[in-house]
Amino acid sequence: MPDKPHRIRILIASPSDVQEERKRAIEVIRQWNASQESVFLEAIDWETYAAPEGDGEPQEKINEQIVDRCDCAVGIFWTRIGTATKVAPGGAVEEIQRLEESGRKVMVYFSNRDIPRTDAKDPQFQRVDKYREEREKKSLCWSYGTHDDFEKYLYHHLNIQIPRWFPELFKSKTTVKRRSKTGFSDQQVWQKYCNKLRNELNTISLLGSSVIQPFPLQLKDIFVPLEMYGGSHESEAMKRCMVGPAKENVLTHRPEHVLKETYKKYKTLLVIGDPGSGKTTLTKYYALTCLEENPPVTLGFEGSVRVFYLPLRDLERNKKGYISLPSNLAAWSRRNNLDIKARTFQEWLDSGISLVLLDGLDEVSDPEQRKEICRWIKQAQGTFDKARFVVTSRPTGYRQDDGITLDFDHQRVAVKDFSHSQQIQFLNNWYRAALLHEIRPEDLSEGEWEAQQSGEAERLATAMIDYFNKPENKGVRELAAVPMLLQIMAILWKERKFLPNRRQDLYSAALDYLLEYRDRVRDREPLLSAEDTRRVLAPVALWMQEVLSFDEADRKAMHEQMQQKLDKLEGNHNAGDICRNLVDRTGVLVEHGKKTYMFRHKTFREYLAGVQLKEVWFEPDRIRTLVEHFGEESGWWDEVIKFFMAQSNEKIFDHFMRELFASSASVDFSPKQKKLLAQVIEESPEKRVDALCEALLNEKEISAYRQRSILDSLKSLNQAAALDNLHRFKKDGIALNQDINELAEDVIRSLEKVAGITRDDKKLTKADTATQEKSGEPDRLIRNPYEHDAQYILIPGGKYLYSVTKQEVIVSDLYVAKYPVTNKQYRSFIDFLAGKPPVKDANLSLNAYQEALHDLAESRDDSLKGFQEYLKEKQKLAGRFRSKYDDDRKFNKDDQPVVGVSWYAARAYCLWLTMLAGDKAEYRLPTEVEWEWAAGGRRDKPDEVLEVRSYPWGDTPEPSSKYANYDATEGATTPVGRYPDGATPEGLYDMAGNVWEWMENWYDDNTKRSKALRGGSWSLNAVNLLCSARYGNYPQFRYYYFGFRVVRPSPLA
Repeated sequence: MPDKPHRIRILIASPSDVQEERKRAIEVIRQWNASQESVFLEAIDWETYAAPEGDGEPQEKINEQIVDRCDCAVGIFWTRIGTATKVAPGGAVEEIQRLEESGRKVMVYFSNRDIPRTDAKDPQFQRVDKYREEREKKSLCWSYGTHDDFEKYLYHHLNIQIPRWFPELFKSKTTVKRRSKTGFSDQQVWQKYCNKLRNELNTISLLGSSVIQPFPLQLKDIFVPLEMYGGSHESEAMKRCMVGPAKENVLTHRPEHVLKETYKKYKTLLVIGDPGSGKTTLTKYYALTCLEENPPVTLGFEGSVRVFYLPLRDLERNKKGYISLPSNLAAWSRRNNLDIKARTFQEWLDSGISLVLLDGLDEVSDPEQRKEICRWIKQAQGTFDKARFVVTSRPTGYRQDDGITLDFDHQRVAVKDFSHSQQIQFLNNWYRAALLHEIRPEDLSEGEWEAQQSGEAERLATAMIDYFNKPENKGVRELAAVPMLLQIMAILWKERKFLPNRRQDLYSAALDYLLEYRDRVRDREPLLSAEDTRRVLAPVALWMQEVLSFDEADRKAMHEQMQQKLDKLEGNHNAGDICRNLVDRTGVLVEHGKKTYMFRHKTFREYLAGVQLKEVWFEPDRIRTLVEHFGEESGWWDEVIKFFMAQSNEKIFDHFMRELFASSASVDFSPKQKKLLAQVIEESPEKRVDALCEALLNEKEISAYRQRSILDSLKSLNQAAALDNLHRFKKDGIALNQDINELAEDVIRSLEKVAGITRDDKKLTKADTATQEKSGEPDRLIRNPYEHDAQYILIPGGKYLYSVTKQEVIVSDLYVAKYPVTNKQYRSFIDFLAGKPPVKDANLSLNAYQEALHDLAESRDDSLKGFQEYLKEKQKLAGRFRSKYDDDRKFNKDDQPVVGVSWYAARAYCLWLTMLAGDKAEYRLPTEVEWEWAAGGRRDKPDEVLEVRSYPWGDTPEPSSKYANYDATEGATTPVGRYPDGATPEGLYDMAGNVWEWMENWYDDNTKRSKALRGGSWSLNAVNLLCSARYGNYPQFRYYYFGFRVVRPSPLA
């Protein structure tokens, strides 16, 4: 029996205003205990451990029952000192004094977080200040800014102080090596396992194949640390007023930091990434770091860590379901010529901290099996208390709305595409490692050889980057942000000095290289030409897609499928020989187990299935079958449909759209289907509007959702050929509601510009003004021609109970932009700053604008504090105000809301609009009072003073993916206007979710450090969707969930 751990009772002493810190202190102590074997800290708080008792003052009883029994303490203070006692200004202070007087140790922390406005002059706060001043004179205290900082410091300080305070409990103990049945000691068996794992994971080659890339590259030589976005579980941090240092920040995290922070609060990290984004490489990096570092302190572990790696597609099961984690690890060891028993893995998992890496949830084809695996992971993390987990998946493989979810506390992050600097670093690393693998000439020394090859690597990398940066190569530049595609590009560029500009063409070129080009440049005749091999592989890929519905195929069955096609080609070819060649020479196929084949990378199979679909699309019901699978729960068909449509022609496109909008799915597309539809339209090379126009004018099978989807699609197609049908749609009154009618007008205006049709917007403005003057009523909706006809909706004024002060406030009539500012609108502003031709009819020079902007920044207006310093950091305004994510393919589509812009940039945009409009109107950011009224004001009850609605759409129902983009469900922002059910009654969209919106006012008028934001975002949970939810951050920050919306006063305000 192992020795019972020594118990140390640690008191959490604090007043009532630091409840969050108390919870986190208890969680930190729990985490700390998980890394210990001989010592156990018991967190003591009076709410849990005290009991009612008479004959004495409350604090005296707490001292007797709890304080005097504790061995040490943590003290935490913010704005309150607590209720005064006989001997101290507060109970927590007396507890700390009592422990110290008896020789017991205490760590005291003071919070530097912003205080609520009402607390600034509170006597309690003044007493805390006084106590802090006195304490800091005679002891070492610690300050923290955020709750996360507090967690980090406390964990670190426990590691320092507990061994110092109780050294007798940390003396090393002699251990006896136990020998396994194999005759090896446990340590020897573990070392064998580590060596095997290291050999499996240590090299990086294209798609994991040393055949495709015939030289092994060490991961440490080429690995570029991925950056990750925080997911929905960062919501707690978002609810706090201030985060991070006072400098510009983009809120992405390095792999080491992610793991450190995750395991302070959770046992499981979920990593979501697109195909080829580097998820598997990341898990290998984590594993090798644990194997090479002892302990792996860079990952946040204080002691040694055992590491285990499992591809989830390899999980084994029996009749009852998936076998246990130790049994699966034992099965992995058998497959890799080790014979380590499940019992040994069980003991390793139980004996100390371990890191379990579970790769590729999406590679399990069956959605029901994926759900079962999620339950299996939950059971494993609950069973092994000392284990920490990392799980990876494509977004399509992990769908909370579809029940494929980890329904326990965990941290979720999304892998960020390679930045420009990361692309350069990766290419330099990759070429240098590849070139140094060549044989050194005899006449060059090691140093000369290394210098020569490093110079050549830099030259190749620079040439590729220069190629990416050409304006005509924007498509390939965006593809280069995907690590796997960048690796393919590096090989192709080295051989051909040319890169395709579209994803499907890149895969095609890569396959040509693998199937034939490599052999031909080495004067080897391929067993089968690339063209003929494609003819054989494409039908097999589609057979696996639609018949097997699985990524693996029985070898015999695959041979039979191949042979049918081979028999139709010239020559005498044997399917077994072809498969052996595809495994051994080209690396396109891989043997999985003893009886099955699979494609080396899933995306190659999906690409080839799309190729075959183009060959057979005309077969009866073929397109209809694709439509039935369009955006389904499993995501099994999504990539195949995109690859198929990317190779289609206008006839195929039109046929597909006809079937799609005749299907029941189009009555109300899910968010996932809307996203897939947008991708299909974007990637299709040839398009036609006929089928969409027919569907739009069809008055028999009609719904508002279908009409909206068709109009959005026509806008994306951007073809003036749709104009006659759109005018007929409006003239005949087919639109089911006013919002649809206004959307149709948006599309018409957009397509008129394509057709070169010019409207006299100035005359329209004068007519509108005359109408207003005559009727005495402002228009319900106005459009701004300088923002691509952006709509502004009139929100009538009124009075309500403001959520922040709980006081009655009055709001005037206000025009509010229907949507947050989009990338397309914002780029017009950046173009103007860059000196490009001005907006149509704009009588505004860049010099006049710059002068007005600097005058504004230099004004003494307290609301503009810091603006002047912000402008000085970069001389060119276009560079200063450009979105941080303008080149990020997840956030840079025209109709997505602009993100990565500071409050100052939003304010500068409003000034630009105001100057373009002349004296007609002032465009500005809304105040919180105005925004909350617009989002949730109960304007249907004008005679009552009430709080706002819970959500923009009403008090019910509760949020779901039908109403807003939140909780990282979509993995990024979505085009504005995608959630009609979440709109306000007047038709304001995206007031909940998608992006936090900058407000005009400070978050706290006392400190004037952070600007307020409203609305929640795509990455955070449902509580942030409330109309009353608010957040504050530094005005110079440019996060990927910060955007803005513009307002202007009503003429009658």
